[in-house]
Amino acid sequence: MTEQPGVRVFNLNERWAESVGDPLTLFENDEPPVQAGTYVIEPGERVPETGTTSHDGPELSVILSGEVVLGLPDDEQERVVGPGTFITIPAGTEHYSENRTGDPVKLVYTVAGDL
Repeated sequence: MTEQPGVRVFNLNERWAESVGDPLTLFENDEPPVQAGTYVIEPGERVPETGTTSHDGPELSVILSGEVVLGLPDDEQERVVGPGTFITIPAGTEHYSENRTGDPVKLVYTVAGDL
């Protein structure tokens, strides 16, 4: 298959090592602002390390493997999500993710607005 200009295809299995420690941005656009990529959350890792994070736009994530705790302090709730889960987090929603298992979590994310 011949790729069209601007079309990019990524083999995620070749990119996971680059997704450890920080998200790996695979796509970024300025107008409208959008960022998409991959992220590996290692066993025992919490993102962010303390407190919460939020974004100017909505966040959409798909958990491909592993199990992560999604914390929503405003709701005083934690949700355990695993493979095959699609997560939507509205703009401005404070949240954190924590891997409390012995296996890495692999996910694909998209954030509309500034990360």
